Amino acid sequence: MSAVRVRTLGRQKFCRRTGLFALLFLLVTGSVTAGELEDLIAKANQGDPAAQYDLGRRFADGNGVEKDLAAALAWYQKAAARGRVKAEVQLGSFHAHGFATPVNWEESIRWYRQAAGQGDTTAQHNLGLDYAHGHGVEKDPAEAARWFRLAADQGHARAQFNLGELYEAGRGVPQDLAEAHLLYTLAGQHPDQEHLFGAVKAAEVIASRERTSQQLSEADRAAAPQRVAASLARIAVHPRRFGSPGQTGKSRGWFVWQKWNPETWEADVTTDPPGETFHVRVLPWATTYRHLNYGARFDEILPGEKMNMFFDADENHRRGYVVHFQDEIGQMHGHGHFWKVLSAADDGHFTAQVFAGEKPLTERVQAFEVAADCVKWQDGKQVNDFRLQPGDQVYMTWVYDDERAVVRLLTDAASLPVLKEREAARLAQEVAAEGMSGQLESLTGAEAHLLLYSTYWSQGRQLRPGDPVQMTGTGPGYHPQGRRIRATVVSQKNRGQYGSGVNDVRLQLDDPADADLLREQFGSVLRLIPSAKP
Repeated sequence: MSAVRVRTLGRQKFCRRTGLFALLFLLVTGSVTAGELEDLIAKANQGDPAAQYDLGRRFADGNGVEKDLAAALAWYQKAAARGRVKAEVQLGSFHAHGFATPVNWEESIRWYRQAAGQGDTTAQHNLGLDYAHGHGVEKDPAEAARWFRLAADQGHARAQFNLGELYEAGRGVPQDLAEAHLLYTLAGQHPDQEHLFGAVKAAEVIASRERTSQQLSEADRAAAPQRVAASLARIAVHPRRFGSPGQTGKSRGWFVWQKWNPETWEADVTTDPPGETFHVRVLPWATTYRHLNYGARFDEILPGEKMNMFFDADENHRRGYVVHFQDEIGQMHGHGHFWKVLSAADDGHFTAQVFAGEKPLTERVQAFEVAADCVKWQDGKQVNDFRLQPGDQVYMTWVYDDERAVVRLLTDAASLPVLKEREAARLAQEVAAEGMSGQLESLTGAEAHLLLYSTYWSQGRQLRPGDPVQMTGTGPGYHPQGRRIRATVVSQKNRGQYGSGVNDVRLQLDDPADADLLREQFGSVLRLIPSAKP
């Protein structure tokens, strides 16, 4: 079995073992006209980091301009200074291999860490190589495995293969042939293997898969296809994919929430009206929108409540993972719909129909009854008595209770801004007490990088440098448990295309000795709790 030996420079490949670096420059965008190039240079000179990175890549590739690695390095430096992650990866590679600058492993690793901490899989993979070979750092197979794992879990083919080698040999991780076979299989399922690995390496990927398959027990061999399917499903719903259009919610529709198990993060939902039951998994980083606010928790949904739910497939079902929910108030208000009261009785029974403007949205007329403990809002105030009249336009939180449709919250349109404000205040109190969920991405000395899940994209964006926070583990459901580690926010940046993705939060531990305790939390769901400022 060969040693880990391939490093990537974005779209460029090097043979690390011999020290002979074969640079394979690829023409990514094809030819470029003089006018297009002039526009690109103008944007780059105006400080556009995307244009700066693109121009650096063109100088590195000789694509539309004369190949000039020094110019490429200069443009990558400008783009990286403005936060372009791919430029940070290129700087790490330039310093590692001495392109237009002396070899500087310390500087290379600094740039890789910065990019890896923002989820870049190439940087994570290359850091794994550094720890596997001891380049610029002390050789540490366990740390190499951790970085390979971060990239492999996002679908990085070479990281999957290299991690498979570690599992097969038992270097840095316990020897596990079933896990090695899984990783080799995942690496071999990527399209265009020769482009990813080269012809010789691509053949080695397949040979490694076949070799470990022959060494598996009969039970492990039989379970292998299911494990592969489950891994592919998890890769599809990796938390960093949230906030990217088209990446989540492959199926969606109106469903009825029935019950939730906070120990297993599983739930039962039915069709609307209640009929077929689906047993689904709830992702800890699923996004939520309830009462016109982001950041609601799944344990706040009422049994029998109708919700607009988004699903991704797991290894068994099209509706395997719940990735987003939105309550009826938010969905109807966002689309300009409302319930129009058709008839109303003094005992709290009424009928209503969904309208879009002046026209009914559907022909269905629903009979409702107002619960005795229903919360009522009218004209921006909470009231005890909301006497409905035919023609009233209302919004509701309601539940199926056997054959009845029972209203638990009733509001008019004028009260929605107040309801939104009240809910935001409630969520802020909840976050202050229970925290926001995320996971530890990296830990360097006393500096921690936390990936704050998309569930709390709105609340997480309110963190500011210098804010005091606490970190702790997550118990059943959403409750914090374990000792709290104090830290200070260094920086926060949302990674979603539209600002609704994960938040990368960098923290400085108040007590560096807490690093060992925090290191034990790799792979676990953490809670970040804002602290009261002194």
